[in-house]
Amino acid sequence: MSELSSLYCKVKITKPQLKKFLNAPLDEPELNQNWLDFWESRKMYSKSILTQELLRTYNDNSNQEVVDGWIDYPEAMAFSDYDETTEEWHWGMMFFSENYVEMIPMFAFIISLEKYVTESQENKAIVFPFFWGDDSVDAYIYFENGKAVLSPKVQVLKDVDSEFVEQTKDYLDKKWDQLSKEMNLNDLD
Repeated sequence: MSELSSLYCKVKITKPQLKKFLNAPLDEPELNQNWLDFWESRKMYSKSILTQELLRTYNDNSNQEVVDGWIDYPEAMAFSDYDETTEEWHWGMMFFSENYVEMIPMFAFIISLEKYVTESQENKAIVFPFFWGDDSVDAYIYFENGKAVLSPKVQVLKDVDSEFVEQTKDYLDKKWDQLSKEMNLNDLD
């Protein structure tokens, strides 16, 4: 990875459950086989061994502070949209990260949603180079049987359900149009 990848997460969640999640303290991630398999499956420069010390959260007091921190960081062009009609939360950022170690706290944040979401095959998150024309996938998280899973198998966009990829690209296109119009270039100094 050399350019910042984009993050998109869509989950089915009721408004009270989303509020409960956002108000909750951050869950400490547990080093388990899923994390280890995912880490082993990634290609990266100077790959270190994934340890419990490396597996960390952000230094915020609540999940809401994580969201606010990214929203308040103009270079990320982050978004948090809740659709009351479909009970879906769309969370992400146009410019997220290029470094797996930096991504770990966000993966932990998304995985911690597993206790709050409504069971749905549509609960997914993806990190990929949206702007750079590359078909690689940095991370793909899906929710199944009450658990969030970091997929060690997904390496490229063709490994992901094509409908979800198209929905993701459409949503990110829409957010790019909206956020780039709202962007204050003076904020980027």
